[in-house]
Amino acid sequence: MLTRSRKLRADLSVCTTDGALYSFMVGVGEMFFIPFALALGFSEVEAGLCFSIPFLLGATLQLVSPWGIDLLRSPRRWVILCASVQSCSFVPLIVAAWLGSIPMPMLLATLAVYWGTALGAGPAWTAWVGALIPGDIRPRYFGIRTRICQLATLGGLCAAGVLLWLGRGKDASPSDLQPGTMHTGQWELLAFAGMFLLAALGRAISTRYLWLQSEPPAGNWNQKAISPLHLPLRPLAGPERNLLLFMLLFQIALQVSSPFVGSYLIGHLHFSNTMYFVAVAVMFLSKSIASAVFGAMAAAHGARRVLVLGSVLLATHGALMSMPAGVWTILLLMSGAGIAWAAYELATFLLLLDVSRPTDRTSLMTSYLFLNAGALLAGSLLGGWILRVMGSHESAYTVLFLASSLARVAMLPLLRRVPEGRPGSRSPSARLGITAQEDGSLTYPRESGA
Repeated sequence: MLTRSRKLRADLSVCTTDGALYSFMVGVGEMFFIPFALALGFSEVEAGLCFSIPFLLGATLQLVSPWGIDLLRSPRRWVILCASVQSCSFVPLIVAAWLGSIPMPMLLATLAVYWGTALGAGPAWTAWVGALIPGDIRPRYFGIRTRICQLATLGGLCAAGVLLWLGRGKDASPSDLQPGTMHTGQWELLAFAGMFLLAALGRAISTRYLWLQSEPPAGNWNQKAISPLHLPLRPLAGPERNLLLFMLLFQIALQVSSPFVGSYLIGHLHFSNTMYFVAVAVMFLSKSIASAVFGAMAAAHGARRVLVLGSVLLATHGALMSMPAGVWTILLLMSGAGIAWAAYELATFLLLLDVSRPTDRTSLMTSYLFLNAGALLAGSLLGGWILRVMGSHESAYTVLFLASSLARVAMLPLLRRVPEGRPGSRSPSARLGITAQEDGSLTYPRESGA
């Protein structure tokens, strides 16, 4: 029993360290894909679609995940392979930043590889940690782990902010934290190259910690065979149907405006890249603080209550973004967004683990990610159409945010059909696992990538 306890503590600590390193990669690299596209001269709409289109392409690539896991006979090996390729996907971005340009098709292809490996690792990682981590400690564990990972993301954002500030200072008179011009100089582009290099190194080091994590117990992760023709519709055929249907429809509503927030701040409000960093850092700081609170709430009352709260907050936030915006208003709204996303993301992850069967998790998550990418693209195309028709003026963004908010509100009644999650156990074993987390290192499932 003592040996099993020590092994669990070691796996949780390693899992957290991997997640923290992955989250650092997100903060210093992934969060700046859209500003990088704008810096290279692409339009606001094109920059917004640099997320949704590669995400859909990546979700299509990750449909091979069940086959890859079968071939390697382990979700652990498949995750490690995906993580290694994901680290290498930053190389073309580093070269593009160095040269100052990249063709749009090549940029989309590079980001598609990034998202394909990120999403490809997701289902296997879910099956892996679902088999390793007992259900009674998951809510508190992932709540604490999320907090640590958000802080690691914030660390990555800080590193990116310093590099961008130095680069912008080399190019022109300092704009510091004030909204500035859209001109991007050579040194600022070199700052992007340094950021992406740090992101690649962070992911490469996190891969080492994936190697140190135990294989899942035999029989706890084995995936049920499913026909490739039936795979895309798998989320609509199981006990998870009502939860996943809500998540997919709510995703469409969210993505009407979400992909264009970066374009709104940088392209419309003329935030400098440094100011953009501050706004995103505020969001992740509030998200980090809120994650542990929502983890405790899910442990005590179930994840469904946290999901309802997060969904209502996100629906409200969309309308608030349509208000006349100053710097302090934006910072306050970004803080609220962090709290809302902390509740929504943690709750959906915990509910998926609660209501899904272990043998179904790989195929379920693979097919869900594919449908989710389609929902994301549908919402972002609708948002892009609004901006194209209305000309990306202030009134266009007002309509964009209000339309997204109304669509989110329209989806809220579907929450009544979402099943309850199980409250966390108060057993000694659960308390033991929680203590191990607080002494170790941790990630958020979606952002841990691993």
